[in-house]
Amino acid sequence: MATAGAIRLLDMEEDIFGYSCTETIGKEDLEHIFRHQELGVGVIHTYIRFLYDNFMRGNDQLSNRFLFVSSSLVNKALICREPDSCREYLVKRFMASSTNNLYLWPYNSGCHWLLLAIDPLKEVVYFLNSIDGEWTNYPDMKQLVDTSIKLFRSQRQARVPRTKSSNITWIKVQCPLQRNGIDCGYFVMRFMREIINMNQIEIPITYFDEYKCAHYTRLQLEQIKEELCQYFIEKRLISI
Repeated sequence: MATAGAIRLLDMEEDIFGYSCTETIGKEDLEHIFRHQELGVGVIHTYIRFLYDNFMRGNDQLSNRFLFVSSSLVNKALICREPDSCREYLVKRFMASSTNNLYLWPYNSGCHWLLLAIDPLKEVVYFLNSIDGEWTNYPDMKQLVDTSIKLFRSQRQARVPRTKSSNITWIKVQCPLQRNGIDCGYFVMRFMREIINMNQIEIPITYFDEYKCAHYTRLQLEQIKEELCQYFIEKRLISI
């Protein structure tokens, strides 16, 4: 991939995002990892495929418990431009829910990655933001999630208490925080890894004791990069 603009393709099977697709990985994506720069959706989705292959495939408990939302189909730009299609995809994705499901959605606000972990049956949204911002800073995203959960509730004809009918529970998790302007994508990938490792649907407000810290160390972020690079080699996205 020495030539600028060269690309590799990674198949994403239906179980990952609810539809089959092909992820495009460009030379620039790899350079962002090697140079520790801001990451694009191709890298985030590749890591999701890594998590699926190495932690969830063949493990019915994990693969049934944790599901993913595609950042290519629901992001800041599409929410503003095509809100109906974003809502339709989310509701369809939620309809795959059984008991004890948590949807992991890396959300890109246009210049920042954060993670939403959504339990659509309990109508709870865990908000993990490595710059310590509030969900009120992302009104379009919040409105989309709330509306999609209510539509999901209606489609499955669920009855909820009147006091709950108009309120979705949002929980701001006190997750590790980044100390620069470029680490958000790496933090989101590590959040997903730790949530799946813990195998818990409910995320403590103060985060998991096993991973609780003020900031991730450089070594903890390098672990994510090493896993990505090994996976790139395994899938022949790069050669050595």
